[in-house]
Amino acid sequence: MFLSGEPHPHGGELLKDFLRRRLPAEADSGGSCFWEKLCTQTEGEPCHGTDEKPLPGAVLLLAALGFVLGTCEFVIVGILPEIAEGLNTSLAAVGKLVSVFAACYAVGTPVITAATGGISRRKLLAVLMGVFLLTSAASFAAPNVAVLYATRVVAALVSGTLTAVAMLYAKEVAAPEQTARAISLVYGGFSVAAVLGVPLGTAVCQILGWRWTFAVILAMGAALLPLLLRSLPAVPAQADSGLLKSFSILWDPRCSLCVGMILCSASATYIVYTYLSPILTETLGLPAGAVSPLLLVMGACSAASNLISGRLGERGGLRTLPMAFAAQAVLFALLPLLLGNRWAGLAGVFAMGLLMYLLNTPAQMHALSLAEQDYPFASSLCASVQPVSYNFGIAIGSFIGSAVQEGWGFRPLGLPAAMFALAALGLNLLLLRANGRRTAAAAS
Repeated sequence: MFLSGEPHPHGGELLKDFLRRRLPAEADSGGSCFWEKLCTQTEGEPCHGTDEKPLPGAVLLLAALGFVLGTCEFVIVGILPEIAEGLNTSLAAVGKLVSVFAACYAVGTPVITAATGGISRRKLLAVLMGVFLLTSAASFAAPNVAVLYATRVVAALVSGTLTAVAMLYAKEVAAPEQTARAISLVYGGFSVAAVLGVPLGTAVCQILGWRWTFAVILAMGAALLPLLLRSLPAVPAQADSGLLKSFSILWDPRCSLCVGMILCSASATYIVYTYLSPILTETLGLPAGAVSPLLLVMGACSAASNLISGRLGERGGLRTLPMAFAAQAVLFALLPLLLGNRWAGLAGVFAMGLLMYLLNTPAQMHALSLAEQDYPFASSLCASVQPVSYNFGIAIGSFIGSAVQEGWGFRPLGLPAAMFALAALGLNLLLLRANGRRTAAAAS
């Protein structure tokens, strides 16, 4: 309970009773203000007490949507050999399905989210989910690799926009003090997809064939759609300001610095994470049979990272990230040494998993707040800033990691990763400074 960050149900009363006996004068004379100051998490935030109001059921459905979208995106990695065999083609011919999905997601999502900002949110959700279900059905029935590539391109474009819609809805249906938890729970759906969805899809593939993996995704999406439409409120469309005006937000340093920060952090992680399996077997000398259980543990670490990210969003937001990026930089700088020992190397890998998603909720909340305060016409685009920037970072990190490991092997991968983490730290500090200037200007 304490490790998870959840408060003990009676901890506040025990602490209060203890301090009343130890500090009676201060406690009694200060009244409620004493306990308010005692419990305050960050300067200016109220005490939330020991009981947290449960999140609305709609947020759980949005997390389920994240699980379905995440499974659709990640499961392809586990079924590539079966796809190649089933379509009578080479593994190299289907191997680019992963990179094509990521590239289309990163490039197409901001354009589509900006272009569809004038459509009411529930109608947009229904249309996008309809297209998603059709692409899943088309993937199930794909007669050749060309059709499968086409369906994955459409799925990538739809998934990115659906993620942005889910983030907007998470902020809409949750109370203001619950926004951070709601966003982290939606991201948690993607983490659970990596931990459980991918093994589930791979097992279905091995038992029934790769096409039935897409059938399961289709069934999950079809079951979820009516629940989403029944639970989510009808939100009016934002004013149609035009595509170019929506992208004008990128000229604001509070947005561009956020994009760069996310991109650099993701690049740092994926320089190493892309080659996690061969690092475990070739560098650390672990048997191939140990890889799957260790990847499951790694998935659990990344899921925990998302949950911690929600807490950081509640307790300081962007101000909590310098320590996270500094820890990331130190870890990657030490990684070449850690990988010289099996147990130290495993500890470093799992620490990477715990750090990799800490920025998610603070960065997403910053982007949504930016839209709410200054750019209401670009709310959909702002909602896509985090996932799009992260996907660009994945592509850059994978490319750099490939070049480094081809020339020098796996152990030096931590060095360029550390440089990217330091760049993320610098951009985070510049972003905090830009926010401070904006606040000061608004107050004057």
